[in-house]
Amino acid sequence: MTAAIVLAWLHYLAFMFMAGAAVSQLFLLKLMPTAEAVKTVTRVDRIYGAAAGAVLLTGFARMPLAHGGKGMDYYLHTGAFHGTLTLFVLAALLSIVPTLRFIRWNKAAAAGTLPDTAAWRGTRKLVHVQLGAIAIIALLMPMMARGGF
Repeated sequence: MTAAIVLAWLHYLAFMFMAGAAVSQLFLLKLMPTAEAVKTVTRVDRIYGAAAGAVLLTGFARMPLAHGGKGMDYYLHTGAFHGTLTLFVLAALLSIVPTLRFIRWNKAAAAGTLPDTAAWRGTRKLVHVQLGAIAIIALLMPMMARGGF
């Protein structure tokens, strides 16, 4: 197997883990807040963050011609690349609020205090927006590969 194939596989796999973690967060935030749900959603958020980091690293690693990419010049002049990167950064920035809440709630749950149900459900809206950005990124990925817009 070549480095290009391995990098592409790792990139797609990381993207699937990232999307799967976001969907898992949506499911967990639909449940009533319990100590176990808080602990689990915090773990899932760590997976989301690690997968997002892997998506970014493997994506940039795939860009050079030597790794099967089209070269930096191609990507820097493709609107789909800029759209993808912008949405990725937006999703990353949006994920900060839920991550901080999960950390705070996890510490509180360990001390016996559960999060407010309204805040718990409200966090779900932010995760929905993140998942929407991920879905649009999935649309832009093949456009970027094929030179669309």
